[in-house]
Amino acid sequence: MASFRVRYVGLVWMLTTTVITASQRYHDCVQKKNVAQAQEECVRYLSIPCARLAVYNDYIYPNDTATQCMVRCMGINLGWWDDTDGVQEPAIRHYFHPDPDDEQYDRRTYHCLKSQRLDYPTPHGDACERAYESFRCYYEQYGNIVVTPQFVPLSPLQLSDVMGQCAKILQTPGTGLGACGKAGKPSERDIGCLARCFLMRSGLYTDQHGPNLDRLYVQCNNYANETKFRETTGACYRQLKLECKDNCVLVGRFLRECFYEGGVNINITLDQLAAILSVGVTVLGTLIPALSGIAGSVASGVIPVVPDAGSVVSEVVSLT
Repeated sequence: MASFRVRYVGLVWMLTTTVITASQRYHDCVQKKNVAQAQEECVRYLSIPCARLAVYNDYIYPNDTATQCMVRCMGINLGWWDDTDGVQEPAIRHYFHPDPDDEQYDRRTYHCLKSQRLDYPTPHGDACERAYESFRCYYEQYGNIVVTPQFVPLSPLQLSDVMGQCAKILQTPGTGLGACGKAGKPSERDIGCLARCFLMRSGLYTDQHGPNLDRLYVQCNNYANETKFRETTGACYRQLKLECKDNCVLVGRFLRECFYEGGVNINITLDQLAAILSVGVTVLGTLIPALSGIAGSVASGVIPVVPDAGSVVSEVVSLT
């Protein structure tokens, strides 16, 4: 019995270490995957017979329950599917390459989604079937599958982890992050430095090259016109770069001034960060519904306050 307990404790320690290491290491490089990688993982996760993988690797997707759920898993894996919101168009488009001579691919895909009622805000039907039919519309109407790995947008859980790490690194005022944390209210520059750290660790920005518009477009997930997003956001950043000598101020202004239809989908308040770091992962289920763009909070000049992990209130603190 003692030997069993030792092995059990050792297994728990190994799994815990693996999870922590994986959480830390994903910051080291941007996560990129292709369809083949994602579906190979999903075949394992769902215990689908290995013979099916050879079929999927030939990009053949039979209309059966196992395949439908594999496609749903693959969509979640690659960041283009959500059971509540459905297909995430900026993400899924990067996995398909339209024919340069085809001028109707976008219209056909739109009508396919409409005909299946797959773009309605209210979910209906089985999630596996909806994911499969959404994927089928892109596969049959939009273009050929891209075989090279593409940027996978960060989940709310990953975003909160990155922001928490940055708040620790920078000792951002108001986060309550231990004895070394700075007291007081964060300044606009503090918020700019926090946002800069977040964007850099997420692979969305570098001081040398500026914003990565390819990845930002996918991560934002709220811009219908990709060309307009690139032109407007890129031009705005280039103008600010000429005006701002301080990198933190530059990023702060970039988030406030350069997103014409919303912002980066990274909204987590400083007090929520403190709650996450002090209470632990069990509170994330309560906090995740409150996550959505720090850019919106910075643009309005306010940061919502969450006094504890169990409640979310609408009180705000002005940054000005």
